[in-house]
Amino acid sequence: MSGKNRLTTLTSCLLLLIVFYLPGLPAQTSPAHLDQLVRAGKQEIYHFRLDKSLLIFREVQKQYPNYPQGFFYESYITAIYFSQDKTNDSLDTALHRTVERSVDVGEAFKKRDPTNPDALYYLGVSYGVLGIYHVLNRSYFKGYINGRRGKNYLEKVVRIDSSYYDAYLGLGIFHYYVDLLPGVVKFFASILGFHGDRRKGIREIGLTAQRGQFFAVEAKFVYSAIRYFFEGRKQVSLRTFIQLQNTYPENPALTLLIGYHYRRMGQLKQALHFFKSVSISYEKKLPQISVMRYYNTGVCYFRMNKLPEAEAVFDSLIQKPIRKTAYYQSALSYYKGLLADMRFKRAVAEKYYRKIPKSKDTRYWYHISRLNVEFEMDSLLRAYFIASNQVFMADFPAAGKTIRYIFETLDRGTVSPSVPYFKYLAEDLRAKYDFRRGRVKKSEERYRAFINQAEKVKDDFYRAWIYIQYARVLRERKKWREAEKMLNIAKSCDDEYTRLIIEREKYIIKSLKSA
Repeated sequence: MSGKNRLTTLTSCLLLLIVFYLPGLPAQTSPAHLDQLVRAGKQEIYHFRLDKSLLIFREVQKQYPNYPQGFFYESYITAIYFSQDKTNDSLDTALHRTVERSVDVGEAFKKRDPTNPDALYYLGVSYGVLGIYHVLNRSYFKGYINGRRGKNYLEKVVRIDSSYYDAYLGLGIFHYYVDLLPGVVKFFASILGFHGDRRKGIREIGLTAQRGQFFAVEAKFVYSAIRYFFEGRKQVSLRTFIQLQNTYPENPALTLLIGYHYRRMGQLKQALHFFKSVSISYEKKLPQISVMRYYNTGVCYFRMNKLPEAEAVFDSLIQKPIRKTAYYQSALSYYKGLLADMRFKRAVAEKYYRKIPKSKDTRYWYHISRLNVEFEMDSLLRAYFIASNQVFMADFPAAGKTIRYIFETLDRGTVSPSVPYFKYLAEDLRAKYDFRRGRVKKSEERYRAFINQAEKVKDDFYRAWIYIQYARVLRERKKWREAEKMLNIAKSCDDEYTRLIIEREKYIIKSLKSA
């Protein structure tokens, strides 16, 4: 879910279906039967019956070979399959072939009616999928070029017909995400023709959600996902996810997303219910669905301190002959290493930690594992991880007991922690414990007592998250300026996910200040 690898991608947003009138010409609409077929195919996509939807859109191609709808949707569905299995060469070839055909048919459609908004729109989303193809293959410049073409076509659509509400979804996604880019990247993106505007972007997406004729469902999902992950509006977004999941109960992406919410909130029994309800039938064609099912189940057990159960699930996933992305391979290596460490099997733990590369896709796991790589597990560090889980799942009696054990041991001085700055990790945990219990003022007092010494935490990742958590406490106390200061200090961490969280926290503070 890193900041990437979440269930929201540009691919899942670039769907379409509309037909409008050409200005100044006799009314021209898509055949009614074509619209019916497209609607039927979309319903199959919503239910995640992708093979059935593919058959429908290939039938659309046969019956309406001069219209771009069937060709675009085949490329869109192929993109979903490819995003789930990027090492599959046959899918790579199929995606490139289908998206280029979609562009070709769209160009021919536009040639017949140069100002037809349908023609421009289908070209826009087709070039968007082509851009995604190149980005998935790490050809970023080609991705930018095709993405710009797509954006330009969408802008032409709304200039021709400002009531073409489905077109605003793609534009809104561009505007919103470009505004999130780091400064240097944003500068080069502006040179390539991408200009961000976060507020404008969310308004545009909301417009499609409210008034889109064929695309309102997708826009509702994207609107809620953005507000959930990037703006901290969890509960209102969750209601939309649940409404969509009730309508499309077979859709595993929605089920996984709701489970992920409960997992992140520490409501682990509810999370397990959703994860276990995801069908295992996706293992062959949509392997990452199954990977996420088992992985999140294992994480829930770990967070519940059911360590043998967690290890059994992780082992089961490792042994399954389904492809796993580098991200999930590293995640599994981290948890397997940590579980071995917590059994004091250091050699086994080190073997797993060494498998985590410092790559773009795995940097989060690389950073979070460095503490364990550098320092051998001891009884205090083990208690720290146990107590962290107890605080996370709001088991306050157990957490209080474990935290007391940690500080009593430190006060006696009979045990020398393997981590030289362990005291500050423990102080952060105790302050977090008070915050989770609703004792916000007490939490702030605890942070103030040691925050000036937090720089002694030499691990960049853990130090950044101490500042982030303190900023959340200060935000709750409406001390905006101090909270922003802490977030600026935390930015020194070289981890994209951490930086994404920092930007989200800043945005939440900004929204609260202006409310």
